[in-house]
Amino acid sequence: MAGIAGIVASPLRALRTGTSMAPERTRLLFIVGLMLAPWLWRLFAPLPSVTVDVGLGGLVVAGLFVGVGVRMGNGCTSGHGVCGLSRFSLRSLANVAAFMGAGFVTVAVLRHLLGRRSLFALVSGLVFGLGLIAGGMTDPAKVKGFLDLIGPWDPSLAFVMGGAIAVGVFAFEAARRRTRSWTGDPMEIPTSTVIDPLLIGGGVLFGIGWGIGGFCPGPALVALSGGLGSAGIFVAAMLVGMAVHDRLLIKR
Repeated sequence: MAGIAGIVASPLRALRTGTSMAPERTRLLFIVGLMLAPWLWRLFAPLPSVTVDVGLGGLVVAGLFVGVGVRMGNGCTSGHGVCGLSRFSLRSLANVAAFMGAGFVTVAVLRHLLGRRSLFALVSGLVFGLGLIAGGMTDPAKVKGFLDLIGPWDPSLAFVMGGAIAVGVFAFEAARRRTRSWTGDPMEIPTSTVIDPLLIGGGVLFGIGWGIGGFCPGPALVALSGGLGSAGIFVAAMLVGMAVHDRLLIKR
């Protein structure tokens, strides 16, 4: 039974739980043999050429999806696809239909509808939205609890912002050394250092609205998508406010 996902996961589970590695010997030897195959091939002929058409970010996202997926579905192309179908397993057939279908759709969308740039934009928004939900930013009551310095103050959002800034420091430092982003677009980092009344006034107006509604743009869009009707009212009013600004201060 050469289910690679299970063979790789079993020794990792033993390491994580501190159980004996002795039962994992054959699995480890299988993995060693698997990874020795290219070296043996090279003794007789060059390895076949391969083409990787996805960048670092895409590989990380793909690896995460595959890692979670094979453990959740308890198998992969070898486990369910080869071994499972060879046993006429309906369970494996269902899994194979799911991953083949998802694979067909993903390639069709990425190659023929979106492209790599759109994929990065979509995944970036998805990750950002998940972070907003996990951090509690989509909950107006939690936001107002953070802004309430007179009542029972909730400092948890300070840690959310602090964590984001800590990551951003390293991310922007790396970005400054690049001329292009992972998508191939020019790296555009704001360079303005002007502090003027519009900058301060805009911050004050935003802060007042944030304190009244408990929403800022990103969390409001996420909450709207999640079915929160009040977020829809906020987003509609926000769009009107943006339009009013552009009409009044378009020459800025």
